Amino acid sequence: MSGSVFICYRKDDSRHQARTVYERLEREFSGQVFFDESSILGGDAYEQTIVTRLRASKVVVAVIGPRWHELLAQKQALPRTKDYVRFELLQAASGCLPVIPVLLDGSTWAPAVQLPDDLEHLEQQHWVKLSDEHWQEGLDRLVKVVRVRLGTVLVAPGIATPSVGPRALASELSAKASSPAWASNTGKDPHGRWAEFGVDGVVQRLRWIEPGSFWMGSPASEKERFNDEQRHRVTLTRGFWLADTACTQALWQAVTGQSPSHFKGNAQLPVEQVSWDDVMQQFLPRLRQRLAGLDARLPTEAEWEYACRAGTETPFHFGAQITPAHVNYNGNYPYAGGAKGEYRKKTVPVKSLPANAWGLYEVHGNVWEWCADGYGAYPTAEITDPQGVPNAASRVLRGGSWDNDAKYCRAARRDHGSPGNRYDSIGFRLCVSSPI
Repeated sequence: MSGSVFICYRKDDSRHQARTVYERLEREFSGQVFFDESSILGGDAYEQTIVTRLRASKVVVAVIGPRWHELLAQKQALPRTKDYVRFELLQAASGCLPVIPVLLDGSTWAPAVQLPDDLEHLEQQHWVKLSDEHWQEGLDRLVKVVRVRLGTVLVAPGIATPSVGPRALASELSAKASSPAWASNTGKDPHGRWAEFGVDGVVQRLRWIEPGSFWMGSPASEKERFNDEQRHRVTLTRGFWLADTACTQALWQAVTGQSPSHFKGNAQLPVEQVSWDDVMQQFLPRLRQRLAGLDARLPTEAEWEYACRAGTETPFHFGAQITPAHVNYNGNYPYAGGAKGEYRKKTVPVKSLPANAWGLYEVHGNVWEWCADGYGAYPTAEITDPQGVPNAASRVLRGGSWDNDAKYCRAARRDHGSPGNRYDSIGFRLCVSSPI
């Protein structure tokens, strides 16, 4: 029975586009997509069928046209009118189903639009945009996000994935299908595949990040952007494992026997006051010695941003605005006219704030994260597997920190520092090459 993906839409707002979305998703997830015009048979009890299919679903795709909110307000003002779109979204909320808003040309989403109280939970949902100019690209991105939500993150048909030979592709699929040699535990959840290793009782979980293409940097329209964020297309031809959190003080001490951090009192705080040289010359070599087959490294800058975005193109993986409920930053300096918020003046333990669609925590704020790359200007054309500037004097930092203004925590924001720099706002996130 279809229903793993439930498509919600308004017939008088986005009927044609919703059918196009359905046809694409049905090609990718044959037999798993519910679309009322194609999935409800004559004689079926409409409302009961909706409830049954939502209970069988894992994700809701809400197609939002330019009149969606206007029609919501109209039907809200008519209490005897059954608004099935609202009914479906409330049913999804009661079942804790993730909702992916799909914005059509001319439509808007939170925070600009004021939602009714019972739909306020949708305000921070990150969205996928479908425009006439980039329609197929938007559908590709939607397929990718849905795959993550369904936990089926193998190479996705239809996505602009890298061009690799049959032997390399077979090897990639084989690697994903088996457990890494270094893993003490593996599994799959709504965010996708994960694998764990342990050092002296300290466990680190890593997430599988599939290969693919994305827009790196920020569009010219993004507020408070910097000049070194020129947008360009990037393809990553190999998947990789990325730690779901910044390296903790517990893991650093288990591997190196040292405790360099300024902030103390909780071993689950991210390690800070570690330089790029410290990571490369102390932590990674010792970790590789402890765990056979673990090709531990720092992520490239492109891998970091690709993983942070998790299929999104907004300033933050959860949308266009930021609050201290989602990110640890200096709330006295909000983003793009947002409201001021809490300034914690310190790091918070990892996994304190919501994860992105790939299950990665605190990719915005808390501590800056070292990348492998040397810092330099972006390329002007599409590029595959970028490695940054070789032999550069400084190394890339990503993500922003507890002490930064909101604009520095955007997915596209770049910073850099000398490889020997140690500050209480800088840590790192472990990356592991796939065993290919």
